[in-house]
Amino acid sequence: MDRHYRTLEKVRHHILGLPNVRGVGVGYKRVGMTRTDKPAIIVFVEKKLPVGALHRDHRVPGKVKGLETDVIEIGRVKLLERPQKVRPAVPGSSIGHYKITAGTFGAVVKDRKTGEKLILSNNHILANGSDGKDGRAGIGDPILQPGGCDPILKNRKNS
Repeated sequence: MDRHYRTLEKVRHHILGLPNVRGVGVGYKRVGMTRTDKPAIIVFVEKKLPVGALHRDHRVPGKVKGLETDVIEIGRVKLLERPQKVRPAVPGSSIGHYKITAGTFGAVVKDRKTGEKLILSNNHILANGSDGKDGRAGIGDPILQPGGCDPILKNRKNS
């Protein structure tokens, strides 16, 4: 999938510039509701339209640099709620390692040995995608709430 990620970085801005496109990523192609084992550049659109209804320059190509694409209809994307500073932070709220944008606080868990309460989320949210040896994050690094890119935090920095 490395080739897919490298290709996506090269074509991301072009694809995101197409009308009706709301996001892009890398994943596995779907046929109907069934996931295949074929990696693909995934293109998320608000509404899937018949090819004939789109101007040729506005179509998502079937392949990008030899790699298959998959178009997935996701409907209208809208911001449901502005991130808020929540004390104490609760699952579902915005958090993030100070070097990343933001993510979601997944759950509160307890250490089996000590009973200490801990935060559970994804590695890329709490540890900047670190493998523990690469220097991307360290024990004791700040975790922001809300996450660093969320509007409320930016507004506070600028005020």
